[in-house]
Parts: sequence; structure tokens; C-alpha cells
Amino acid sequence: MDEIVAAQAELERSKRSLKQAVQEARANGRTWADIGQALGMTRQAAFKRFGHATNPADGEPISGGDMSIDQVRTLTEQVFQLISSGDYASLEELLHPDVRSELSEGLVMDTWSRVLAEVGALETQVDIHVALPGGDRLEEDEELLGTVVGVTTLNCEAGEVMGRVAVDHELRVVGLLLVSSDHQSLPF
Repeated sequence: MDEIVAAQAELERSKRSLKQAVQEARANGRTWADIGQALGMTRQAAFKRFGHATNPADGEPISGGDMSIDQVRTLTEQVFQLISSGDYASLEELLHPDVRSELSEGLVMDTWSRVLAEVGALETQVDIHVALPGGDRLEEDEELLGTVVGVTTLNCEAGEVMGRVAVDHELRVVGLLLVSSDHQSLPF
């Protein structure tokens, strides 16, 4: 157990050191693109992880709200459980009002029927994580700002499908996507 405690302490020191290095780089004029490139991520991902948005009207920091990575993961899993059980009424309660007509019961359930015809019934969900709309995976300690995407692999009877749920800052579903797990070009 001592090794675990020591490793956790080292991880926390490393996180603080990285955050300080990023702050120093920004103070020295480096761009978010520079920092993102050094970290192997997009500038948006670097900003979301280390940056702080400021309200131009009052100079106060803008918070990402109370949305957490765990909440987005839970919502993502819930969305696909509801779809697979045919419970559109409960799913509709999770949808942003502006997308309810676009993500109608007919469209969602017809799409799910095509998935069932291809790979069979949903058995499990794995690798549920949160990403930016562009695809960069978010880490546990990152603050969530704006729209993020819950991603899961849906293990079905005869294959896998990737499920993606676009979620706004109020934990409302603003988009759904079901594609083959090897699909390359994604709209979100």
C-alpha cells in the first residue's frame, strides 16, 4: 500500500508541475496551439485542461458549471440503455427541447432497429469516456466547458458499435450518433 500512496503523491506533484509549466509558458507568450502541440493534443483541449475563461463584462472567471466527467459518462450509458430498451419517453426527458423534434421517436427507434439488424441486441457498454467534439479524450481532472461528447463502445451480440452523445453544459442531450466502431470521420 505504501507504493500506491507514494505513486499517488508523485502523480499529484507531476500534475502541479505540469500546470505550473503551462502557466509559465502562457506568461512567456506561448499560444494554446504551442502548448497543445507539446502535449500531443489540440489547442482547444489544452485550453480546456489548463486555461481559464474570463467574462469580458466583469473580469470574473467563467466556470464550466457543475458538470463532471462522471455525470457525462453516466448519462451516456443511460441514453443507450434507454434506447436499447425502447424507452423513448424517458430518453426524451434527457433531450434538449431544441433537438426533440430532430431526434424524434421514429428516427431514434428506426436507427436502433438498423443497429439490431446488423449486430444484434446490446449486451454491454465499455470504454465509456468523455471527449471534445473534435475527438480529444478528456482526463479526469479537466474542467468541462461547453458541449462535450460521451463516447461508449456498445458490445452487441454479433459486433460492436460506437455510441456518441453530445451533451451541453446543463447535462442535456443535444446530439446522438451511432456508427461502426472503425468509422473515421465523425461530425461530433
